[in-house]
Amino acid sequence: MQSQICGLATDVVWLDYSRSLIMMRVIVRSFRRAVQRTELWPGTGNIEAFNKWFSSDHPIRLSWENYQQKRAQLAAIFAQPQSAHLRVHRLRHTREAEELVAELKRLAAVQGLQR
Repeated sequence: MQSQICGLATDVVWLDYSRSLIMMRVIVRSFRRAVQRTELWPGTGNIEAFNKWFSSDHPIRLSWENYQQKRAQLAAIFAQPQSAHLRVHRLRHTREAEELVAELKRLAAVQGLQR
């Protein structure tokens, strides 16, 4: 994470979802993009193709191989003294994310911040 951002932030939302959920989402997203042949980023010509799925830099492979390392890396960052001022919202399930959003909306309404 950018130290400049962490220095200014008060809260961090860590979507620490299970490997199975992440892999399901990455595979479904990759499959949809390959079938629809849509550009990943408009104007780049970068189109998902099934034959790229076995590439070492494909998101499916990277997600699988880097899952534990990224998780440990984030845990270490949030355990550092430089992160002590942060309220870390470590969400392990999608329902927790939905609950956090609902709570933030409630707080915003109470404080008169909601549009």
